[in-house]
Amino acid sequence: MHRLLQFTDTHLFADPEGTLRGTRTLPSLEACLDHARRRHLPADVVAVTGDLVQDEPAAYGALDLALDGLGAPVLLIPGNHDVPDELRRRLGHPPFQVGGSFVRGRWAIVLLETWFAESGDGEGRLGPAALRDLDIELTRLGGHHVLVCLHHPPVPMEGAGMDRLGLLDGPECMAVIGRHAHVRGVAWGHAHQSLDLYRGNTRLMCTPATCMQFVPRVDGFVRDDRPPGYRVIDLHEDGRIASEVVWLEGYAQ
Repeated sequence: MHRLLQFTDTHLFADPEGTLRGTRTLPSLEACLDHARRRHLPADVVAVTGDLVQDEPAAYGALDLALDGLGAPVLLIPGNHDVPDELRRRLGHPPFQVGGSFVRGRWAIVLLETWFAESGDGEGRLGPAALRDLDIELTRLGGHHVLVCLHHPPVPMEGAGMDRLGLLDGPECMAVIGRHAHVRGVAWGHAHQSLDLYRGNTRLMCTPATCMQFVPRVDGFVRDDRPPGYRVIDLHEDGRIASEVVWLEGYAQ
């Protein structure tokens, strides 16, 4: 069994006191990491699935300090608030890996980059070339169980506002994934809420943010009273996925 910890939507600022909708994002991330150290580390791999910073490249330095020393490879994906070139420049060193695929035992983790320069309001897109590359990569990994990680939701979150800002070619992405039965799970962030369901034998998981959350299934973007959270994903050798969302109940700044 391999344990993956997923953190997402950290939204760090250059100013360590920076806030997103009333939440100081660096202390909330540090609280999630401290909780994980007490309860769920060591892990085999850590994935941070986008919106690592809030449009401020200088904040990658704080992320480097926060995530280094976890004792595991740290897989990173840019989100719509990231600056991909700066992310690679500042965190292009071990233990970090930006994008690509990561293999551990019988499992492979495929990192999809849904950021695109023409995004108007934060929506995501893969595009035809990336979809073809995904199909090729999943074929290459046919001897492994696969977990696909990305930032934008590839399926509807049942909220009109959020769904307008999801993965524009989500149906095409899921069609590619659907052709590969060895894809056992898909995990994402962006929505600042939790979701867990199955499509066939593939588990679909949205992970809450390490900062603040949005109320699910509403038309707008209403701040929820749920605390910071992260996800534990246990990848079993037979292809099963056991997962839970960890909420920092009682957390207050």
